Amino acid sequence: MTLLGKVFTGLLFLLSVIFFTLAVAVNASHIDYRDLVKNPTTGFEKRVKDAEVKNQQLGNLLEVAKSELSIEQAARRSALAALQTQIDQREQELATQDAELTKLLAAHTDLVATEQLTQQELKAKTDDNETLRKQIVEAREDRNQLYGRLVKSIDEYNRLQGMYQSLDDRRQQLASDYTSAKEKLDILNIKPNTLIEAPPAVNGQVLAVSTSGSVEVSLGRDDGMREGFTLEVSRSGQYLGRLKLTTVAADKSVAQILTGHQRGYIREGDRVDSKLY
Repeated sequence: MTLLGKVFTGLLFLLSVIFFTLAVAVNASHIDYRDLVKNPTTGFEKRVKDAEVKNQQLGNLLEVAKSELSIEQAARRSALAALQTQIDQREQELATQDAELTKLLAAHTDLVATEQLTQQELKAKTDDNETLRKQIVEAREDRNQLYGRLVKSIDEYNRLQGMYQSLDDRRQQLASDYTSAKEKLDILNIKPNTLIEAPPAVNGQVLAVSTSGSVEVSLGRDDGMREGFTLEVSRSGQYLGRLKLTTVAADKSVAQILTGHQRGYIREGDRVDSKLY
């Protein structure tokens, strides 16, 4: 037997086994459907009747559900209508609020512009206040300086007023003395022009000599000097000339060189005497 014959033989055997198994299975599972339908306990007729009863009950429940659904739908439509009315009202309110918002935004823009102008004005006012503050400080300093000068002036005025009062008292005293002396001279028939006042015996030195012939000496009114007095000038015992006082201060005087009495060159440091012995 060839290989191909062996293969066909094996296949036929295998198919025979399969068909035998199927036949046994079909025979084992065979059901008498007529008995199953006619059985009053477990038959399909009872099950069908039960199903019809249940179907009737379900139909009744469906009608009730439809009625309730209709009522619910009517309520829903009423609620939806109310909601639509509220939505329309809300849309109107929203439109009104949008218009108000637009107005508020415009007002806000105006307020921002106004605020910027206010800030600029405030800065200008602040700068002006700073300038005024500096001016006030300067004015206060000037006022303080002027007040200090006023105080000094008042002190100087009071001092001069005191000096004036003293000098006025001295003038009155001198006028009284002059009147008294003049009365005595009139009684003695003596004229004041005939009296020659002599300087006291004092000595000093030459402080400076100018090219114009003026000489500054260290003797003044405190030393008894008067305009018109003459002073003798010497150096190391050598006579140099004579000076005539033209201007007398408290501690020094200015004199003019009398060229007719000059015997030498007068210079700073030379001795001056009111009298020569």
